[in-house]
Amino acid sequence: MANDRKRAIDLGVVALSDLLTAAGYSSILAQLTAAQRQQLQRYLDAQVVDPAVQDAASAILQRGTKYYGNLVVTDPAAQREAENVMREYIPEQLLVDTTRIDLSKALDPKALTPTTDNPDEAAYLESVRKTLDRQGVWLRLAPKLVHDPQDPSRWIYDGKHFEVFLSLGPRGDAIPTKTGRIDREALQSTLDIGANFRARVDEGAVLRELGRQVQLLSNQIQVGMAQHIEMTKIRGDAAIGVVAISDVLGGADFPSLDIWEGLNALVLSAVKLRNAGRTYGAANMLMVAAIGVRNAANLLNTYIDKTTTGAARSVKVLKVARAAGEVAGVVLAIASGAAIVSGGGATSGAVVGDTAVDEAANKVLAKYLARNPDLEAELNSVRVVRGPR
Repeated sequence: MANDRKRAIDLGVVALSDLLTAAGYSSILAQLTAAQRQQLQRYLDAQVVDPAVQDAASAILQRGTKYYGNLVVTDPAAQREAENVMREYIPEQLLVDTTRIDLSKALDPKALTPTTDNPDEAAYLESVRKTLDRQGVWLRLAPKLVHDPQDPSRWIYDGKHFEVFLSLGPRGDAIPTKTGRIDREALQSTLDIGANFRARVDEGAVLRELGRQVQLLSNQIQVGMAQHIEMTKIRGDAAIGVVAISDVLGGADFPSLDIWEGLNALVLSAVKLRNAGRTYGAANMLMVAAIGVRNAANLLNTYIDKTTTGAARSVKVLKVARAAGEVAGVVLAIASGAAIVSGGGATSGAVVGDTAVDEAANKVLAKYLARNPDLEAELNSVRVVRGPR
């Protein structure tokens, strides 16, 4: 082996320490054991020694071989000389181009720390941690193509230039890092990890369900406002005194149209919180908005009932109230930390009826605001509609 090392040095082999330092992997070099260094350097030595040995042995055999038509005769002395030269060949089973590194020394402590309160993110990062522990992170060396000095138009492997990188597993996806330090960006730039992050977190069950409920509630607000505007027009077209008499006799108070504006503002705030990674804040905001929409629809329906202005309009408004109530139940479950089940929706303890939803929502909201008081002012600035008596 000593002769192999000397020959490799004479042939201009790259030193492992120089290779890793030039690649910016000094921190990885520092943690390698003596045995790991020796194995990797042996691989580098072979890249210059083996081609030279093979060329020398081939040259000896070529000189000692005679051709007589179809008869080929090789001088036994040449064969012995070639075999003696081949003893310097570094066998393939001794070559190691990858070695497992100490993950605890290479991994940034913040790399697997959630940056949002989305439970899907925490769950996925924990699965990434287990994958890293199971497959390991490996230092890899790979021959690099360079221009042929004799013919710059050709690309060759010269045995002296190498790519240095880390990978997930000994033959897995590359982990892009310029320093050997694995941070959050490096993990998310790793092909499989990054793709799964998008699928299981950015497009995961929690954010997907929140987005779905935002759309459902926004649609109900539009329907509710349309019915409210229609009722306003009916009142405006009625003969003078008819509306007042109808309201008095029916004991009805016509709600102001602006009750929907604050609710729509809450939905927009929920979207902003969701996009900012404040999942539970978005769920709480949407929960309050959904209860408000339900109450606004019920309030409008109470007026319709008391003034007997049309069963068809009453049915439409009741559908708004019912749909908003369902949204309130789903986002209440999310705000409570319930799991999202396959096909949409969230699992939680069964909550039945508006009163039960309101009571549970008040408890969840109070608990959240105690930890996040910054949202309280925004909630207080919006007129949240109370249910009809």
